[in-house]
Amino acid sequence: MRKQMTIIQRLLCGVFLSSISFMATADEALTFSLNRLEDGKVVKVTEKSFADKYLLMAVGFTGCPDICPTTMLDMRGALAELDKTPEKAAQLQPLFITIDPTSDTLKDITEYAAYFDPRIVGLRADDFKTLDNVVNQLHASYGYTFNNKAVLPPNLPKGYTVSHSIYLYLYSPERKLLDVFPYNMEGKVLAKNISKYLK
Repeated sequence: MRKQMTIIQRLLCGVFLSSISFMATADEALTFSLNRLEDGKVVKVTEKSFADKYLLMAVGFTGCPDICPTTMLDMRGALAELDKTPEKAAQLQPLFITIDPTSDTLKDITEYAAYFDPRIVGLRADDFKTLDNVVNQLHASYGYTFNNKAVLPPNLPKGYTVSHSIYLYLYSPERKLLDVFPYNMEGKVLAKNISKYLK
């Protein structure tokens, strides 16, 4: 019961957690070890895999009905706007991490991200411990419910519902948090905010 309440509280307090995330993590370097699909092969990806790149990161899942598609469209719009200054666009690497690895295969998340823009890399964790590690560093949140009650992975019932935080996170090449952007920030506005940090 205590673990269930923890999940519910994290979801309900997402705005509060995100409001303190910059203060909490600005001086802490992000680390992670996730998987991507490259040329049909599973490749391990870490925070060192995108040398000299700024990371624009989001969490979600392929079955998300509206929030994730909106976020991905905003990312695509930002990339299109940054393309007007190619040297800036080249500095940014967008990443989309599934928080529903039970349903999302690596192929699923790869194709989903690429559908919006081939530069967006879909990532998937090997297990929930690994997923929690990166989600906690982002100060993001996710959880699952069934019949309006919290359920815990890995043994999720058929028909469970997924919930997650809805922010975008910008990290420096040194993997320090630079900014957190709210949900539904239009692509041009997002690009303008990102550009302030690009060289």
